[in-house]
Amino acid sequence: MKKKWVVLMLFTLTLSSGMTTIAAADQPGNQTVLADQSATGNHTEATGNHTENTDKNIAQTNGGQIAAGEPTSAGTVASTTSTKAAGGSSTKAAGSSTTVKTTTSAGSTSTFSDSQIKDAAERVKNFIEKNDRLPNYVTIGSRQVSMSQYLQLVNQETLNLYGSSGSLTVGSVSKPTNPTESVKSGNILKSEYLKLARNILNFMNSNGRAPNYAYSSLGTIRYESLVYMFSRVVAFYGDNSRLPNYVSVKSWTSQTGGTTPGDTITDPALQKYLVATANAQSTSSTIKNLAASITSGKTTTYAKAQAIFNWVRDHVSYSFYYNTQKGALGAYSSRSANCCDMAHLVVALARAANIPARYQHGTCTFSSGTFGHVWAQLYVSGKWYYADAVSSRNSFGTINNWNLNTYTLHGTYAALPF
Repeated sequence: MKKKWVVLMLFTLTLSSGMTTIAAADQPGNQTVLADQSATGNHTEATGNHTENTDKNIAQTNGGQIAAGEPTSAGTVASTTSTKAAGGSSTKAAGSSTTVKTTTSAGSTSTFSDSQIKDAAERVKNFIEKNDRLPNYVTIGSRQVSMSQYLQLVNQETLNLYGSSGSLTVGSVSKPTNPTESVKSGNILKSEYLKLARNILNFMNSNGRAPNYAYSSLGTIRYESLVYMFSRVVAFYGDNSRLPNYVSVKSWTSQTGGTTPGDTITDPALQKYLVATANAQSTSSTIKNLAASITSGKTTTYAKAQAIFNWVRDHVSYSFYYNTQKGALGAYSSRSANCCDMAHLVVALARAANIPARYQHGTCTFSSGTFGHVWAQLYVSGKWYYADAVSSRNSFGTINNWNLNTYTLHGTYAALPF
């Protein structure tokens, strides 16, 4: 049985119009684009090949931990070169130590050093680059810090590295509910991102909330980009012993491949991946209502696709049997399915949300052996993303429970033939 994850409710917040901001994001991550192939032969599975219960919800990086919990919106991918500005001198001697104090709601106090926060910034940056999204929290020392709290810490660290001093008390900090953006690509200089750091800290300290967005000379930048940008700034200092002279800015949405809710699929080659079939009943009122509920409030196609995948992964348990027996509706009603019927449910929900979806069949190597297997793929902004919901170890676009380097692909289908 897979573990169920709880999505945190967020609190709405906007910054005053006088605030300045920075954000950073670069190219989207690599996703393998697989051409359609046909193959004959029946699909087979073996008992227990998808029943691994080891949840991959902690990403280990440089000896630290970042929780791989569910994001509040689509993630992004960064380039490590985008913050490496030429010139500039170090504003703080390497190896200096500033203690940042955090106090929990229960009154206990934790202290973090410069080196711990720099390490956390590097791990958050790396996590976003690998997973295309924000983590829900980062572990600093022995303390789990939410991303809103982390935004306070990394802002204060940015100012401390510039030469300011002081400690920061972190209590309960609410997250935003509706991050938005309207920004053009460009560079923002150090003077502006330092002003942003001061303004963000003042606002969060006064209101106990993180912003939905903030203003910059390039437009409004959303909360997620603020987290990522300051992670890059502090990580850059850790690598170069100085703050970057500028940081490059692109919209968060463009970096994740996200698109607007009104997307129209015009490519004729994709139309067959939007059609209801006997086992992917995307026009059923049950499937349509469920898809609408799952994707409610999601502002990008990526976020919708990710939410659909997460729902199936977290609400339908794996059950061994051969080939299709239940279809999407049966998998939904029973909340138990093999890989074929789980793929049917993913495909049906995606197509009901106007997201092209298809099936793939291959022979895959699991920890328990090599078996026939079926999984779904969803098409978002020019790329096919893996959507194998049979294991809680998998996330949207990422497969961890079988080896992507050794599998044999037998076929790609608009309608699964078995």
